[in-house]
Amino acid sequence: MYWSSLFLLFLCCTTCQAQTPAFKLFFGTSVLNETWREPLIFDNPLPKWIKGTLIRNGPGRIEVGKRSFKNLFDGFAKLHSWQFPGNGSSFFTSKFVQSETYKESLRINDIAMYETLDALSPPLNLSEQKVAFSRGMDNMNVNIYNYSGDCVILNDYWKLYQIDCNTLETIRSVTAKVPGEDISFPYASKLSVAHPLREYGTDHHLTVLQSISMLPLLPHKLTFVRIKSAGIREKIAEWNVKQMPYLHSFSVTERYAVIFACPFYVNVENILKGSTPIDSLIFHKDEPTIAYIVNLSTGKVTTIETETVFSMHHVNAYEADEDTLLMDVAAYPDAAIMPFFEFKILMNKTRRDTFPYKPSLRRYKIDLKGKKITPVSVAVNPRVPQANTLDLPTINEQYRSKPYCYVYGVAFKSDFKTWGNFSFVKKDMCNSTGDLSWSLPGHYPMEGWFVPHPNGSAEDDGVLMVPVFNGNNEKAYLMILDPKTMKPVTTAYLPVSLLFHFHGRFFENLH
Repeated sequence: MYWSSLFLLFLCCTTCQAQTPAFKLFFGTSVLNETWREPLIFDNPLPKWIKGTLIRNGPGRIEVGKRSFKNLFDGFAKLHSWQFPGNGSSFFTSKFVQSETYKESLRINDIAMYETLDALSPPLNLSEQKVAFSRGMDNMNVNIYNYSGDCVILNDYWKLYQIDCNTLETIRSVTAKVPGEDISFPYASKLSVAHPLREYGTDHHLTVLQSISMLPLLPHKLTFVRIKSAGIREKIAEWNVKQMPYLHSFSVTERYAVIFACPFYVNVENILKGSTPIDSLIFHKDEPTIAYIVNLSTGKVTTIETETVFSMHHVNAYEADEDTLLMDVAAYPDAAIMPFFEFKILMNKTRRDTFPYKPSLRRYKIDLKGKKITPVSVAVNPRVPQANTLDLPTINEQYRSKPYCYVYGVAFKSDFKTWGNFSFVKKDMCNSTGDLSWSLPGHYPMEGWFVPHPNGSAEDDGVLMVPVFNGNNEKAYLMILDPKTMKPVTTAYLPVSLLFHFHGRFFENLH
């Protein structure tokens, strides 16, 4: 008994030690290799009905010369694409986004001065910080969309880059103007959301322009905007706010948009003092979350308060009846998750495991007539409790803004002890007995994407495409999961590794 216990202790310690290099590679090591249409070999045949291209966006480089980023969110953008011609074959391409500051950084062999979420190492001095702030954000490393034929990549900023989705070549930067909107001083109109949504029944997308007032007595402005192409915008509604919330996503139903303004606000005084954006965002634990519900046809804005909560990622919303909306979000009790992706935390097992990481899937019932928002309990399946802790949610997009059941995502702390015990989960919002999970020791799944079967009739007819980093052999692969069973259909290793990246989507008419 003694020797078996000693062996188990040794094995656990060995595993803990082995986890550090894998985390260093996955979360903190640049992957400089680029590839072009490398054929992929899947261990089982691909379903031939899969036809299109999966493109993912995220950090790929975290240092240039002697200077480096301190936060994974700031890594220079790199795009990855998996092309599926529809004949059972697949090709992989990986390429850095050629933003102006990335090209300048390579030229000077240093990270060029521009606005970053967190500080650099070594840090910029005060005069350099002012120059960086004036130049604004130029690294679009979070998401990718198709705006009426224009492929664009974006961040939580108003500026974006247009790219060629076939080749991943960078085309141009775009800072679109909103007709009738004055965004000159004293407003700093820099912020937006990284998750625009398609307007129900149209080819347009919807987003938010956040105009920060730099004068203390002048209110900030939120403008809800219709996107018609990479450069064409149309104002739907505009209203003043006393404090400017950090926004990353929102929800849309057939007739409404819901902006969930959690009390995580921009502190203008900190900005003027030269603080980094992450140090200029303050969570107000004693203030409510404010929901702004925008009528998409009239532009009327209804304001309703609800519980104090923080959320980056909305799941879905729909209209239960004429006056009732149901909205699901991946929520946290506060904004402690924001600094979590600093390398000093990610690279320290004790710090990341003991970090106050408390996600929960939450549903809100919005009573438009009574102007009331009520949290609704989401049932927990005791066999798969981690399904209620998912983030990076994805759904069958055919059910966007409609009643739905299934949401898929990553549970980063599946055993509720170790941040790094990743699972890819399926949460059944209609019946928790349908909750399922996939995991392998030492394997780290990222955000997935649901590709519906062209002849499918059920909500979960299709496949899930999930990039995974195998920490055991230090290689990355794409896994095709069966959403009904959450068991792998086939996998293919990549010719280059992947740094942990953020979001992407599947383009059906691109292959």
